Amino acid sequence: MNIGIDLRCLPSDGSAGAGVAHASRALSEALVHESREDLQWTIFLPAAAPWTSGGNVVGLRSTSGGALREALRRYPCDLLFVPSGAVAPGVKIPTVPWVHDLDIFDHPEWFAESPLRRAVSTRLFLNGLRRSHQICAVSEYTKGSVIRHVLSHADDITVTHEGGDDILSTMHGPPLQDAKTRAKCRVAQQGVSNPFILFLGTLEPRKHLTLLLEAWLLARHQFSRPVDLVIAGRDGWKLAPIHHAVQCAQAYAAEGDCRIHRVSALSDEDRRDLLLAASLVAIPSQSEGFGLVALEAMQAGTAVVASRVGGLSEVLGEHGCLLPPTDLAMWTQALVHLMNDGESRQHVADQGKSRSQQMTWERCAEVVFDVLTKTPHSRIVSTRS
Repeated sequence: MNIGIDLRCLPSDGSAGAGVAHASRALSEALVHESREDLQWTIFLPAAAPWTSGGNVVGLRSTSGGALREALRRYPCDLLFVPSGAVAPGVKIPTVPWVHDLDIFDHPEWFAESPLRRAVSTRLFLNGLRRSHQICAVSEYTKGSVIRHVLSHADDITVTHEGGDDILSTMHGPPLQDAKTRAKCRVAQQGVSNPFILFLGTLEPRKHLTLLLEAWLLARHQFSRPVDLVIAGRDGWKLAPIHHAVQCAQAYAAEGDCRIHRVSALSDEDRRDLLLAASLVAIPSQSEGFGLVALEAMQAGTAVVASRVGGLSEVLGEHGCLLPPTDLAMWTQALVHLMNDGESRQHVADQGKSRSQQMTWERCAEVVFDVLTKTPHSRIVSTRS
């Protein structure tokens, strides 16, 4: 059996990528490590994207569906796994997409596409799901969205969760504390010497950074010591209001001891250092298909406060610090309480670390692998509407 993996979502500039690309790479690497005599992996990815995890690697001339179809004719596969969730039109073999979220259908105002482009891309996306024999979803929340929008059957959709950071997940006890101490030293060398709250993610409307900025500005006068805010991640889309809010917050904070730091370029090592060094990771998103940053923070032994939306509730669990995504007063109160009460903050961090052990890329890959190896190889015409 030859299983193809469509990794056109990886950045063509050679960088590691973030969001869907980051998760797709991590899961694909874990899948390829699954070895069996009668199984081969063929990896389709942009020519400049680095890949060192094995399999038969096929560099594509572009990230278009046409380039993928051409490559599939030259390197035929029995089945194609699509970790981005977006199945290319015209693919003639069975496909299994891994769906992250369908927020663009419910909240198109959060995204930058024009109405015409959005209509075309969403229609193609739905058609790809309807043609697929099985669908994987990152969370029960996303599974519900697929059922609602695709009119699929629950039995056709398998929830996989995600796996976080393989290095952070292995750290426990004294080695974890040593890693946190070293990370704080490295972050301090970059100018962040105060305890800090971390926002990590692409800057775009859905992440709701403006709420965190307002809550931090209100809370800074109530902190028992100066607490900085670090905003880390690349610029996304619809940035004008977000940049304005950041600039205003920086101006308001300029006269005090608390500071805002903006970090846009992040390597995997930078990301781990920030997660380990932060006192608190804040995720004020209005929606998340899963919540990979939350899981990685939990693996780093760092307390997390997050919105009670989407897949975040599944990641943090019933004992997690989850808040309404629009309640500024509750967010302000939570920041003050967790930053001023080290015992409470450590309790949240310990609970998160324990829960994070349930989610690894190995477990995610096992679930996906089971779906892939049980998917019929013959072409089946879907009867879904």
